[in-house]
Amino acid sequence: MAEVLRFEPFSSAVEPEFWAGLAHHKLHTAQLDTASTAVQGEYGCGRRHAVRGGVSAGEGEGAAGQTAAGQTVAVPARLRVGRWAGYGGEGESDEGPSDEGPSDEGPNGGGASDKESKASERDEGADGGGSRIPVVTVTGSILNTNTAEEFKRLDKGALLRRAGADVMEAIQSGRAAEQPALLWPFVVVAFADLKRYRFWHWFGFPAVMADPADSVAEAARAVSSVVGSDGELESLVDACAQVSGLGAFLVERSAGGGAWRAWRLADWGEAAAGGGEVLLAFVDPSSHATRPGWPLRNVLAWVRHRQPAARRVRVLCFRDAALRGVRGAELRRRSQSIVVGVAVAPAAPGAALLVGGWERDERQRAAPRVADLGSAMDPARLAGAALELNLQLMRWRVAPGVDVARMAAQRVLLVGAGTLGAYAARALLAWGVRTVTFVDSGRVALSNPARQPLYDFADSLGGGRPKAAAAAAAMRRIFPAADAHAEQLQVPMPGHPVPPPEEPATRAAAARLDALVAAHDAVFLLTDSRESRWLPAMLGALHRKVVLCVALGFDSFVAMRHGVRKDDGSSLPRLGCYFCNDIVAPADSLSDRTLDQQCTVTRPGLAPIAAGTAVELLATIVQHPLRGLAPPPPPHPSESDSDSESSSAPVFGAPPHQIRGYLPGFRQHAIVGHAYAQCTACSDVVLDAYRQHGFDFLLRVFNNTVVAEDAPHTPLDPALSPPPPPGYSYLEALTGLAALHRQTDDIMADIELSDDGSDAGFEPL
Repeated sequence: MAEVLRFEPFSSAVEPEFWAGLAHHKLHTAQLDTASTAVQGEYGCGRRHAVRGGVSAGEGEGAAGQTAAGQTVAVPARLRVGRWAGYGGEGESDEGPSDEGPSDEGPNGGGASDKESKASERDEGADGGGSRIPVVTVTGSILNTNTAEEFKRLDKGALLRRAGADVMEAIQSGRAAEQPALLWPFVVVAFADLKRYRFWHWFGFPAVMADPADSVAEAARAVSSVVGSDGELESLVDACAQVSGLGAFLVERSAGGGAWRAWRLADWGEAAAGGGEVLLAFVDPSSHATRPGWPLRNVLAWVRHRQPAARRVRVLCFRDAALRGVRGAELRRRSQSIVVGVAVAPAAPGAALLVGGWERDERQRAAPRVADLGSAMDPARLAGAALELNLQLMRWRVAPGVDVARMAAQRVLLVGAGTLGAYAARALLAWGVRTVTFVDSGRVALSNPARQPLYDFADSLGGGRPKAAAAAAAMRRIFPAADAHAEQLQVPMPGHPVPPPEEPATRAAAARLDALVAAHDAVFLLTDSRESRWLPAMLGALHRKVVLCVALGFDSFVAMRHGVRKDDGSSLPRLGCYFCNDIVAPADSLSDRTLDQQCTVTRPGLAPIAAGTAVELLATIVQHPLRGLAPPPPPHPSESDSDSESSSAPVFGAPPHQIRGYLPGFRQHAIVGHAYAQCTACSDVVLDAYRQHGFDFLLRVFNNTVVAEDAPHTPLDPALSPPPPPGYSYLEALTGLAALHRQTDDIMADIELSDDGSDAGFEPL
């Protein structure tokens, strides 16, 4: 009875970059789509490598394993899947192999083209001295399921049969003769657990099975024992190596002997007509001493259906691509190719298509494998991937248009690291925002850890750690990828005089705050006094930054965005800032306060609501195409205006100007206030004064408190401003608020009724 021809199966070798690419593709492109995606793999010639010292030989001839010193070890037949196309710098493409076949001009004046072999090469250190070795590039498909249950339920047999049917179509249509790579597709079924970075997968290498099976007609022999002289072996190896990128081809020995020529499969008839011996050749990934590799299965299927007269063929299992250029006895010593005679079983008309080829696991069971990248990944990187996963899931169903990366790229300055600052920082972190800078001059008090989620009890001991530093450290501890910074800085404030010895430090603090505002994309004003918000509000207007201000009452809050000036310099109309609704300048509100006034007395749940609202307001601004210039929603939107499902509507809608919330009744209102030309923070006159006079202007603001009616006037630098009238501050005089107050007082005096009670000039009804 004839010996059944046995084949060395493929095993998959998947690079970690491929799984990273699959994760990226799942998150950003495929999402819930489970359609198959084209991927590429490659394999090369099988090799056996010398062992420098070892133990006993592995089981069976040609088996992979440890061997005695001086012997060789077989490398399993690997199909390597590397970087995912479109991930890690490559251009994304879902296209399969080109339909364009090889050119008619081949080596030696005709026959097979070496175009494919030149296009598909890789570095190989073993046996090749680091030379470029051709590999066979094949196209497969991956079907990534959404759930583990779907992965288990999938009809994997039907999937492999469809791939086998594609192989048969390529054979019967004649395309496989022009593009032999169509004989070796592969399929992958996967489930990616992106929370733990574990990838269940099962590779299939569809092989069209013969029934009855093909058999051995001539035992496998080393090619060096089949050919004659060293020169003939050199000619054979060089001819095969030149076209090995095709994967399968023919080699013909000239009628006179000595020289070999390569042909395409499509040139079978022409090659056979030459009169010399013709071998069917393929790039063999097997390193087994007698068994050819898995690709030969479908090559023999091609012979069975396209060359039915060829009932017996000699097959060259080519494994010597790395030896191209090696000569003489060295080539004969190192050659590992074999020649085997095969009795090809005839095709049975009308027979059912038999397809096999699912990969076996490490224990030789027909079962999937798992790649556990999570256990090998840096935990900090794994945390970053998990955070991105949670954010990208928004895009799968509920908000496909949200640009998560745009929000995460924001550089945010938090002025105030108290209750509001801590809650805002956590919300920003949940949005993926990594670059956060805290500005605060305080220290963690014993009362803070219970209300402020970035601090713990240890932070409050020994007088308390500086808040900014403790907050930044907590952010990095919570999320190691956070780029959190601390600025221990006292924000200079209007109405808080600066003694001359402290002027250099105050100048430095103001300059540092100016630089910080300029270096960030968004500024949050989260301090607990009105005057502490003035300088960062003014600097935000100057640098055209997105500024968000949050202020708390006992059971109410306001979260608002400041208007951003347009590029053309026009100031009106635009949205107002926190100070635009005031007709008095900020002044000292911190002195002479009772204990309840010194502490922030609010309902405990108010701060997280207000801080979260402000962060979501920033997210809405960032997702709007006009960013900070986005207009607020109309006060009474029509049905069409409020249609958030419209394809042209921003993903989160129009960002409101102000949100005022009230815990009594759990009410919330969005209101709009326009910029005020006499605002003490964002008006043109204030910004111009700072541009012209810098810190000298600021010093006037900080030092010039309310001037009493009977106080002597202090001469001011005439280049800055005339002295304020009695009873008004410097800012009020500069912006015209003082004059407005005087005009109002004069009008009120004119319309007061006389004290005598007379009704002169009025007729009784």
